[in-house]
Amino acid sequence: MESEKESRYQQELSRSVGVLGNIAITVSAVTPASSVFIIVPFIVLTAGTGSFLALVFAAVIGVFMSFCWAELSARYPIAGGDYALVWHAFKGRAARLGGPYSFVTFALLLSQIAFIPAVIALGTAQYLGAVWTTDPETTAAVVTLACATMAILNIRLNARVTSVFLVIELLALAVLFVLGLVNLDADRFGHLLSGWQIGNADGGLDPVTFGTILTATSVAVFAYNGYQGSVLFSEETRGHSRNIAVAIIWSLVITVVAELLPTTAVLLGTPDLAATTTSVTPMSDFIVAESSSALNKAVSIGIAIAIINAVIAIILQFGRILYSSGRDRAWGPLSPYAAAVHPRLRTPWLATAFIGVLGAVLCLTVSLNDLIVLTGASLVANYALVAIAAIVGRATGATSDSPYRMPLWPLPPLAAIAALGYVATQQTAKALWVTGITILIGLVYWAVVIFPQRGKAWDLKDPVFDRVD
Repeated sequence: MESEKESRYQQELSRSVGVLGNIAITVSAVTPASSVFIIVPFIVLTAGTGSFLALVFAAVIGVFMSFCWAELSARYPIAGGDYALVWHAFKGRAARLGGPYSFVTFALLLSQIAFIPAVIALGTAQYLGAVWTTDPETTAAVVTLACATMAILNIRLNARVTSVFLVIELLALAVLFVLGLVNLDADRFGHLLSGWQIGNADGGLDPVTFGTILTATSVAVFAYNGYQGSVLFSEETRGHSRNIAVAIIWSLVITVVAELLPTTAVLLGTPDLAATTTSVTPMSDFIVAESSSALNKAVSIGIAIAIINAVIAIILQFGRILYSSGRDRAWGPLSPYAAAVHPRLRTPWLATAFIGVLGAVLCLTVSLNDLIVLTGASLVANYALVAIAAIVGRATGATSDSPYRMPLWPLPPLAAIAALGYVATQQTAKALWVTGITILIGLVYWAVVIFPQRGKAWDLKDPVFDRVD
């Protein structure tokens, strides 16, 4: 019979950050500034002043999903994140489904591991271009490799660095908010909740339908994505496992405030609503119109720093997932390499280095548009799998003793699944095909490689807790 010690993971990583350090890294990975300057403009181009409601609706979905992640993560604080949460949710008679279901989740995570660092890094040159001209692909590759080197270092040092960079990022967003507040047009408040408007080619304003706002909500969900990453640092976070639930929820709150407030301020304060809602760079245009090109350059440098910060934080997160998958023997003879921990730094250095190299190669070889398409729908599928796992976890008793219990059960997971079902209908056929193929690859790998080993691989263990009182 397996002993208590053998049934749990060993404490290999350095448990040296507090809940605030966890939140700093997590919010840095979300990178609110990059979302406001890169993703939100697409929402504004679609929904005009209805962008406010789109971001609010996405925040509501985020709240429901954060409850699901918080309940699962507080009970199973494991560096593998979503795939480990899903695996442990299936207990008793449902256990047979846990293996393939969790491996599909892992396959979706792998697609994000491969592409997201490159997607973020490729935005660096755009904002550094406000100061000097650089080649986008080469700049992105160099940034990715430098960030991976940084991510290999001690987690406490990374928490401090990302905290400093995060302050700079939030200051850039504060500039938008203050400029909008100073130039606020009170008559526009009503157009945030009804009578929505968007610019047209003639410089006038056209009405926006409620259906269009719902379409824009699918993009807004992605603008907030990443707050759930707190669980990936759970084996390095001190204190009670309930702290992971706290970190997830506060990461979402900070993200929503940091993105919603400046966006709303720009919509209310822009001198030319038609121009703002038809521009691909509405935030930069607004800063130039209401201040100066010098301030816009300063903010652009802040956004470039935010992107670099995000690449560090994302590589930190994904390094933990790859490390955990090696520990769970997903890669056969290569598993020990993926699970290698640096003896002095106590970080998963080989997994982190691999993600950096892979990201750099993709920056040099694959277009940004293709990378975005390849990551979009996989996030929706991943969210849905976690929401289902939250329901299953209650039904099987897997989360019965979780130190965090979500309120309003079972509304959060059910509402999230319904909303995500709609969001899925807004994805391109190519994105859905890529996601479907990713799921199929995960199932085939499970059936051909993992299942025949009969528990010698992908037999996940229980978490190791820092404090259980």
